[in-house]
Amino acid sequence: MRVSECRTGSGRRILAAGSVIVATVACGGTVSPEFPAGPRPAVAQDGWSPELEQTSSRPLPPAGFGTLSQDQITIGITAGSLLIKLVPLDEWVIRLTAPDTYQRLNSYKVSRGEEILKRARRSGERGWPRVFLVSFFTRNYEESYEPNDLQIRNQSFIYRPLNIIPITPEFNRVRLRQQETQMALYLFTEDIDLDLPLVALYEDSEGPQWVGIRSTLDRELATVLSRAAP
Repeated sequence: MRVSECRTGSGRRILAAGSVIVATVACGGTVSPEFPAGPRPAVAQDGWSPELEQTSSRPLPPAGFGTLSQDQITIGITAGSLLIKLVPLDEWVIRLTAPDTYQRLNSYKVSRGEEILKRARRSGERGWPRVFLVSFFTRNYEESYEPNDLQIRNQSFIYRPLNIIPITPEFNRVRLRQQETQMALYLFTEDIDLDLPLVALYEDSEGPQWVGIRSTLDRELATVLSRAAP
């Protein structure tokens, strides 16, 4: 049952959790805001299982037929000199991106699959949580940020992250140099529903409504299913 207060891990729906085989992904150094990467085959990586996160009412599209860019599925927040980006890593969402983008986004969660499940269970989740790839960036000479101040409002409920898994080595330094990006995986309760209105919040700032991105995803899903049908 949901409660109208910040969630910390109690009262979760139960999902079956499949096994996760960890794939190796090199992560380190400073990453540009666009998270560049070279093209890779558009196939689901070892370790991902539909039993982990098949929680959407939308059908799971096949990988390799999407065309969306990462920016088209990104929620952005401008808070002073900070630019914060959130990318939902739900499998049905990222499979609608272009093949190289899908492979890269999928690798972030698959390479840390066991850690994601362990941290989620310690926070009270029984299965796969809602995972977002989050980045903090500034063009200022130097800027600080508060990782736990990032929240999500879903309908009238406010959700705080259950746990945060750093990707860039200095994420926990909570300070940005000029033109520097720090990245992490944010684990939220699986209760967050991407079919409902969603807004990202950071201190006194908020991102655009998720509904616009959802419309883009729905159109692309129909196109991908049609394209893959033959």
